[in-house]
Amino acid sequence: MCKVTILDEDFPGTLGFEKTEITVQKGQDHVDIVVTRSDGSDGTIQCVVKTEQLSDAKTSNSANEFEDYVPKIEKVVFQH
Repeated sequence: MCKVTILDEDFPGTLGFEKTEITVQKGQDHVDIVVTRSDGSDGTIQCVVKTEQLSDAKTSNSANEFEDYVPKIEKVVFQH
């Protein structure tokens, strides 16, 4: 037996991240960032996700573009 939930959502909803803070260990080769859609499901909705260096100042705890990670720009699309 399976459970089915029917939603009557006439709104596109909002996009957000599953986690608001993610720690990456030195030497880790990738990280998965989960984008979620909530409070609606009407129509197609999309956003662009882009990695950015937090500041220009180098510290022992900061990651630097191209030195520690490859910058990423990606479109995320949620269909109706």
